[in-house]
Amino acid sequence: MYNVFHHVLLPGYLCQSVRSCNSSVCSDHGNCSYSNDGTHRCTCDVGYIGTSCELVDWCIDQPCLNNASCLLNSSTSDYTCDCLPGFLGVNCSVVDACWLRDPCVNGGTCLSSLDGGYRCNCVAGYTGNNCSVLVSACESSPCLNDATCTDVIDGFTCICATGFTGQTCETQISAECNSSHCQNGGTCSKRDNTVVCDCSPGN
Repeated sequence: MYNVFHHVLLPGYLCQSVRSCNSSVCSDHGNCSYSNDGTHRCTCDVGYIGTSCELVDWCIDQPCLNNASCLLNSSTSDYTCDCLPGFLGVNCSVVDACWLRDPCVNGGTCLSSLDGGYRCNCVAGYTGNNCSVLVSACESSPCLNDATCTDVIDGFTCICATGFTGQTCETQISAECNSSHCQNGGTCSKRDNTVVCDCSPGN
């Protein structure tokens, strides 16, 4: 007859280290477990992330609107929203006023704002909310000596009065006497760059 002895090994019997989880390991927001190599692992509750479940998963509440994607920074718990075209803002809640239709005309560039509005950056020669107004360069009266000013894109042109020339009609054309200037025996002379006829007595 044989006697059978059952040996019950208590923790530490073979000098192995004894490890246990406590509430501080997983920040009260996860379940702690140890693997065979003695390292612990935290299984976080829904809404928490991090090695110790110490960070809040802000994406769990789906803060990004209009089908945007929530991108979570696993190191800081911060999130950003990857907006679909046509939306902008922190949570993609603002409709991009420049997306569906471009309100800026005549080559203007549409710049969206986070309040749902827009601003047009006009090319030279145009102004107004939508760049629809041609800038009047003639308002400053650039044409001289009774010339007529005409607005053109990005500038102006001057139609000079008789006897003047130049971009702004600033130059007086030098007058010269010829046989056709004075009639009935009158004598042609120049005074202050102007042709003057001195008539003979009786004319």
